[in-house]
Amino acid sequence: MKRITKWYSNRVKGTIPKGCQFCSLGSKLVLFITGECDSNCFYCPLTKEKRNDVIFANERQIHSFSEACDEAVMISALGAGITGGDPSTHLSRTLEYLLKLKERFGQEFHCHLYTSYSLSYDDLKSLHLAGLDEIRFHPPRLLLTEEIKRSISDAKSLSWTVGFEIPVIPDKQEEIQNIIEFAEITNLNFVNLNELEITEENLLKLSKLGYHTRSNLSAAVKGSEELALKILRNNRKKRVTLHYCSSSYKDNIQLRNRLRRRAKRYALPSDEITDDGLIVRAQIIVKEAKSLLNIKDALVNDFEIPEKLINIDEKNKMILTNWMLVKKHGSDLVKKFHHAISTIQIIHQYPHENGIITYLDPIFEEENN
Repeated sequence: MKRITKWYSNRVKGTIPKGCQFCSLGSKLVLFITGECDSNCFYCPLTKEKRNDVIFANERQIHSFSEACDEAVMISALGAGITGGDPSTHLSRTLEYLLKLKERFGQEFHCHLYTSYSLSYDDLKSLHLAGLDEIRFHPPRLLLTEEIKRSISDAKSLSWTVGFEIPVIPDKQEEIQNIIEFAEITNLNFVNLNELEITEENLLKLSKLGYHTRSNLSAAVKGSEELALKILRNNRKKRVTLHYCSSSYKDNIQLRNRLRRRAKRYALPSDEITDDGLIVRAQIIVKEAKSLLNIKDALVNDFEIPEKLINIDEKNKMILTNWMLVKKHGSDLVKKFHHAISTIQIIHQYPHENGIITYLDPIFEEENN
C-alpha cells in the first residue's frame, strides 16, 4: 500500500508526473494552441477572449512560432504544456509547433499535451513521432466512452507517458472512480485530480448546478478537495499514481515561479523583483518627450544616480528608474522640474510589456487646474 504524501499544497500517491515536476519549477511554457473545442464541458474556465482560434504563449497572445520561442527563452523553459481549447482541433498546427520546439530546444525539452478527444491511432502516432513526451486525456464531463477508452489503449501502445487529467466535481465520485479503475486496468502512468474552480466564465453554470466556492477568498469549489482526498485514501492499494492538484498550488507555486523566471530576464538593472515575481520600479512621466534627456542628465549629475539605473521610454514619455532612489529624491526632482513632470509613481507590475499593474503608489501628481 503506497503512502499519501504532501507535495507543496498537493497530495500524491505514487510518483509525480514529469510534466508536473517541471510545472512546479515554473519552467513549462504554457502553449495555448487554440481556444476551439466542441466538448462543451459545463465547467470550462476559458474566457470569451480565448474561446476563439487564438494562440497564447503563457499570458501573451502570439501569431508565430518565433514569438512562442521568445517566450520560452524569457522563462528559461525546460518544456511546454500544450493546451487549449483542444489542441487536437488544429493538429497540424500542434505538430508544427511541437516539432519546432524539439528542433529549437532539443529532444530533452519535455512536452505534454491535454486533449478531450478520442484521437485515432494515426493521430496519436503523429504526435508521438513529433516528440510528444506525455499525453493527458480529459473525458468530457467525466464520461468515459468506449471511443476514448479505445484511444487511450492505442496511446498506451506507444512509448510515452499516458494519463488522465480531470477536475474533481463534488458529486461525481462514481465517474471519477470509474476513470481510476480504467487507468489501473490499462496500466496508465497517472491520474491527475484537479481541484474544481469557479471562474468568471463558468460562474453562472456552476451556481445553477449548486456548486459554490468554499470561502469568499477562494475560487475553489466547496467539497472538491474533500472528495479528492477521500478518493486518494480509498485507492491507496492501486498501482497507478494519483496526484491531487490544489487550486492554491497553481497560483502560489506554478504561476509565481514562472513569473520569477521571466522577471529575471525582463527586469531592468534598476528594477527590484518581488517574491511573487513582480517588477517594482519608479516611473517619472513627463508632459513632453523633449524633457526626458534634461531630467536624465539631472538624475545623473545632480542626484548622482548611476546612468545604468536610468532608462528612457520615449514612446510613453517616461523615465524608468529605481523606486528607492525616487522615494529619496522625488520631492527635489519635482521642485527642479515642476514645469515638465506630470506624474511620479512607484508600481508593482507583471514582468511583461504593458503588464498588469497590481500596486501603484503616486509619489507626485500634477494638480488639475
